[in-house]
Amino acid sequence: MASIFKLPSVGDTMVEGEIVEWLVTVGDTVDLDQAICSIETDKSVVEMTTPYRGTVLALGGEPGDVIEVGETLIVIGEPGEEVPTEDEPAPATGAACSAGAPPPAPAPTRPQQAAPGSVKAVPKARKLARELGIDLAAVAGTGPGGSITVADVEAAAAPAAVAGGGRRERLSAIRRSIARHMTESMQIPQFTSMVDADATRLLATRAAASAETGSRVPLDALLVALLVPVLRDHPVMNARLDGDEIEYFERYDIGVAVDTAEGLMVPVVRGADALSVPELSAEILRLAGAARDRTVAPQELTGATAAVNNVGALGVLAGTPMLPVGTSMIAAFGMARPTVRLVGGDPVEVPTMTVSATFDHRIIDGGASGRFLAQLKEAIEAATPHVLG
Repeated sequence: MASIFKLPSVGDTMVEGEIVEWLVTVGDTVDLDQAICSIETDKSVVEMTTPYRGTVLALGGEPGDVIEVGETLIVIGEPGEEVPTEDEPAPATGAACSAGAPPPAPAPTRPQQAAPGSVKAVPKARKLARELGIDLAAVAGTGPGGSITVADVEAAAAPAAVAGGGRRERLSAIRRSIARHMTESMQIPQFTSMVDADATRLLATRAAASAETGSRVPLDALLVALLVPVLRDHPVMNARLDGDEIEYFERYDIGVAVDTAEGLMVPVVRGADALSVPELSAEILRLAGAARDRTVAPQELTGATAAVNNVGALGVLAGTPMLPVGTSMIAAFGMARPTVRLVGGDPVEVPTMTVSATFDHRIIDGGASGRFLAQLKEAIEAATPHVLG
């Protein structure tokens, strides 16, 4: 009987994936663990492999289609074998992929092709038709074997659309993930506080570190190195609310925000407290590069205990970052700008950096946030190569 391979989850937050490219077509013969397609998740692009050998009988979608975890990705069986219809139970499921994800829970089968006399449609087209109230029996399919595609459903729904709308563009997988996470974050009562810090020593320390290592040291590395000791003195800033309890993390896995062409990503520096500035620099640069070229592993984007965002790298003076779900604090560092201060009665130009932090107001109040920011400011203003190690 035909074997149905359903889309597995390759990350804690994955609920769907977008088909980027098929490496096989209907009629091809495939072997165990053979690469069949690439899928864009909310974090990266992964290559999917098949847990079955045989002939490809149907594909669960076309490039650009989005299918949910647990929906049919591919059907494999014997040449000429009948493909189950949507209403038939799946004879087999599989969940092998390059990321080694566990098998997903059983879900209704929705293959691209169906038995004679039934409506043939790709899974995404069926889902969209249900959402739009479109009768698939009245839609002419333009896909392989007359199957109904997403474009066919959209065309059938077009006459009912409201006229006069502007250009529409579907969100990318990562943008959809960002939208979900921001919506979740807004459910958390949170507030932002700011202080200005003299960045003279911080910038001098960065220059010295770059000269010593012979390579560019990202400011993020110094900021993380300065932040960790302050987090130790303020454990609630390296924690999360879990029901009616506060979980204080005994690790310092710091998320570092990275601006990418696809949107904001926050890879996590594991064990930041045990890394030197050169080691932090190398790891942050590695993670940032992987985030930008979409090769970052899903597990490298989860589990942060606190986070930082160097908005100054984008020329921003100050930010009001949104709290990542699962943390209680995120700090943002603005661009150092010249300001005039009185030093000994004389006006002196000082490079000033605005440090802002957003807190979970359910467990952190204004007093605690003020003391935390005051100590972080002191650490920045006292930064030296000796202090940073």
